[in-house]
Amino acid sequence: MRQSLFAKVKTARRSLSEQIVPLLHTGKLPLYRIQVPSNFRDLLTGTTLGGNYWVLKVIGRGGMSVVYKAKSKRSGEVVAIKTLRTAGLTDEMLVKRFQREAELLSLLNHPRIVNLHAYGTSNKGQPYFVMDYLEGENLTDILKREDHLSIERFQDIFVQVCAAIEHAHRHGAVHRDIKPGNIMLTRQGKTFDYVKVVDFGIAKMAEEAQKLTRMGEVWGSPIYMSPEQCMGATLDARSDIYSLGIVMYESLTGRVPFLGKNYADTMTKQIADDPPRFKQMRPDLQIPESFEAVINRALAKKPEDRYQSMTTMRKDLESALSLKSAVRETKSTHPAVKAHSKIKHLQEEIEMDFSPVTDAKPRLPKKSIEQSKLETREPASAKTKSAARKTSPKTTSKKAKTRKKKDREREAGQYRLILAGMFSLTISIIAIFLISNSQTVTTVMAEIAKMLLSGTEDDGDPYKIR
Repeated sequence: MRQSLFAKVKTARRSLSEQIVPLLHTGKLPLYRIQVPSNFRDLLTGTTLGGNYWVLKVIGRGGMSVVYKAKSKRSGEVVAIKTLRTAGLTDEMLVKRFQREAELLSLLNHPRIVNLHAYGTSNKGQPYFVMDYLEGENLTDILKREDHLSIERFQDIFVQVCAAIEHAHRHGAVHRDIKPGNIMLTRQGKTFDYVKVVDFGIAKMAEEAQKLTRMGEVWGSPIYMSPEQCMGATLDARSDIYSLGIVMYESLTGRVPFLGKNYADTMTKQIADDPPRFKQMRPDLQIPESFEAVINRALAKKPEDRYQSMTTMRKDLESALSLKSAVRETKSTHPAVKAHSKIKHLQEEIEMDFSPVTDAKPRLPKKSIEQSKLETREPASAKTKSAARKTSPKTTSKKAKTRKKKDREREAGQYRLILAGMFSLTISIIAIFLISNSQTVTTVMAEIAKMLLSGTEDDGDPYKIR
């Protein structure tokens, strides 16, 4: 039995060696080596997690985690599974952070934040959680391809981002790693640029303070980190506002405001330098100043000088963009402008109705065939008499008087229409100014009323502020 088995192995080796072609320069058979990857323990492709999720392939790798594409055996739904690397299993802090991300995603229920489906541990002891599988592009890839976003697309995307992070802040969570790579743009039905904020891996709850951060440890991307994050200080929601301001700056200009020679130089610029103006960074782009004002306030170095909540920032962003669109639409849809166009149209009609007779040939009634025959038979003396009757001086003087009278009436009507149009336009412009500057007008009126009630005192110092 053993001899027959040994004979089968020898024949198999012989057949295999016959198929392999020897090397030309040596005449020997080649040697084949199998290279085992350094992270082979992290590769779960082909396995089943939780008895339900069949792992298909790797779709992403991070510093402490690996993301797989998987499929549910029960429902057939395609999902994404994030696992902690085996190298981090011995680090208690990394394991706690990974668990914190799963717990945080289970608390956040927002359409613009990736959803959590399940949480568990593999046979190798790797913790994992199952979340939505997103098909789309992140903002980093879009900016690499398109350089910068248009104003309308910028509005649509970042209002959604603000709403998502605002929801996280309401639940006491600070993301701490807001960057273009963590903003996914997907398609939901007929809606394009449907935002999904991902990767809450280094997010923390506000009540935890620095429990999950070692002494001197800095987490995040230096290009998008706030000054207090660069210095390792305590963070709150205003740090996310600063990071989002950097992303907004990059999305509008195609350039990041602070970029040094290395990480340390970049972090120094984040702490000390002011962001360059849009015109200085991209003089070829026409970016309204209202956007620059919102972003500059978000990029204030001191947290107390920034927006104190994502809600206020989102509202200012919406009002800045809607103000621009309102000004653009006013040119064509405002009642005063419509009235002015109607006035012009009426003036043109009046000019056509009261145009002089000499400008065009008078319209004569069509003559019948019998009348034309009679005119041909009419003698020359009758024609001359009728022509003399038509061109008599009395009739021409009457026509001239009536024509002058109509011209005077027409000019008076035009003046009245022009005055009415100018008056309506002036009233409309004043109304628009009062509506758009209601707060300023109220403040000025209050100061005037205060001065009238208190009276004025002449103390000889015209520059003293009372």
